[in-house]
Amino acid sequence: MTSVSAVVPNRNGAGLVGRCVEAALAGAVDEVVVVDDSSTDDSAEEARAAGARVLPSAVRGFSAAVNTGVAAAGGNLLLILNSDCFVEPDAVPRLAASLARDPRVGAAAAALHDEDGRPTKSHGHELTLWRAVRAAASVASSSPPAAESGVQKVSFAPLACMLVPRVVWDDVGGLDERYAFYFEDYDFCWRLRRSGRGLVVDWDARALHIGGGSSHQRDPQRWFRQFHESRALYVRKRYPRAWPLYAAVWVPSAAAHALLWLARRQPQSRLWARAYARSAFAGLR
Repeated sequence: MTSVSAVVPNRNGAGLVGRCVEAALAGAVDEVVVVDDSSTDDSAEEARAAGARVLPSAVRGFSAAVNTGVAAAGGNLLLILNSDCFVEPDAVPRLAASLARDPRVGAAAAALHDEDGRPTKSHGHELTLWRAVRAAASVASSSPPAAESGVQKVSFAPLACMLVPRVVWDDVGGLDERYAFYFEDYDFCWRLRRSGRGLVVDWDARALHIGGGSSHQRDPQRWFRQFHESRALYVRKRYPRAWPLYAAVWVPSAAAHALLWLARRQPQSRLWARAYARSAFAGLR
């Protein structure tokens, strides 16, 4: 018998996580496991009141929180769900049908939209070494693949709302906990494809994704450094021999940006100059 467990990592998601839990339980999810990463607000209580089982996680990051929730969940289908993502009532059954339709598909992601109904990032290109180097050099990348209809095979989808069979999750190895935040989804999708399984977006399975966590807004320089540390980790892991090419581009690029920020003499100039300087070698040591 098929059962679905939603796993929701949470940190200071008050005002959102309760709504996330309620939407999941109304959408054919059998249980919701919220893993609270040492929140300082009342979001854990909010999640519990909405019907979730709440587990603690001691500030170990997104990947560790998801793995903790998966280990405690009882379902044979795992819905990895952001606390600011709200599934529509028929989204989970549609995702499950997409998995059942083709045994070669290892994960199915929902089509994400904002509060105005506009599409947000539901999929994208895989992060190759060449794309990472272009990003390090501040060269604009190509636009993401166009949205289609029905069920579309993709190379990458964010872990905002993704359904994965437990057997696939275990075989791929879950999330790499070295990624505190950022790029754990690129890493997972890469390993999923490497295992010989496909990844799809079902454009008829919809979910509202708010995005833009408040903690990122309070300390953007800290999250900037975390972003670059995780990107460097991904490049080093996937390209163990060729990754110095990325470093050779990113280090001077970050130094140049630091100097440019110092020259601007704006209120945030020193903060951003320091953020670029600290990010130059983040993840490369």
